[in-house]
Amino acid sequence: MTLCDAHCHLANLAAKRALQPLLDQAYAQGITHFLSNALSKSELEYYPQLLQVCKVKLLYSAGIHPNFEPCDLEYSDIEELCQAGKIWAIGEIGLDKGNPELAVMKNSFIRQLDLALEYKLPVVLHLVGHQQEAFDILHNYPLRFLIHGYAGSIEAFRTLMRLDSFFTISERILRDDKRDLLKAMLKSHRFLFETDITQYYVKEGEVNPLLRLKALVEEVAARYQVDPELLIRIQASNYQLLTGVRM
Repeated sequence: MTLCDAHCHLANLAAKRALQPLLDQAYAQGITHFLSNALSKSELEYYPQLLQVCKVKLLYSAGIHPNFEPCDLEYSDIEELCQAGKIWAIGEIGLDKGNPELAVMKNSFIRQLDLALEYKLPVVLHLVGHQQEAFDILHNYPLRFLIHGYAGSIEAFRTLMRLDSFFTISERILRDDKRDLLKAMLKSHRFLFETDITQYYVKEGEVNPLLRLKALVEEVAARYQVDPELLIRIQASNYQLLTGVRM
C-alpha cells in the first residue's frame, strides 16, 4: 500500500508536534507521499530543512489564502518560489465567503492564477461559497486544478468538473448529507485523499494525526464496497497527472 496525503499543512503541524516521528510512523504504514502547503514566511523556511531529513516524498505548494489571518505571504514571495522552481503548485488560493473583501480577494486570486499560467504550474484551490464566481474566473485559465476539501453542492461540483480539475476526499464529506457528492467524486475517478491536518485539527490524545489518511481510505472503501487497492491506484494515477511525478 502506497498512500498520498494530497493536502496537508505539515509545517503548521510541526509548530505543535515533533514531526519527524509522525512521518516515520506514517511511512512505515504506507503513507509515503505528501502534498503539503505553505501559508506563511516561516513555513517557507521550514520545508527545505524538512526535505533534507524526511523519508517521505514531500512536495509543497504556496499561496496567499483567501481567508486565513496568519497567512503573511506576499505576491513577491510566490513569484520568487516560481522562479526558483521550489513549489509544485500555487495554492491554496481561491475565494471564501467568510472574507467580506470580495474585490480584494478576487484581485489576489487572479494575480496568482496569472502567475500559475506564466510558470505552467497547477493550482490548489480553496473554494468556500462563490463557486460560480470562481468558475467564471477559472474557465479562462488552461490550468490543472486540485480543489481541496470540496463540500459544496453536487451541481457546483458538476460545473467545476468542466475544468481540468481534481478533488480531494476528506472526512468532511463522510456525512450522510454529502453521500451523493462523494459518490459523484468516486464515479469521476478524479479524486485523491487528504487529511488537511494542521496544529488546530489535532484531537486530544491523538497519537499520530497523519494516520487518519489510512483510516479515511479504508472507511470510504468499506462504505461504498470498493476495493481499497483500486482507490489507491486511481489516486496514484491522479498524483502523477497533477505533479508529473510517478508514485
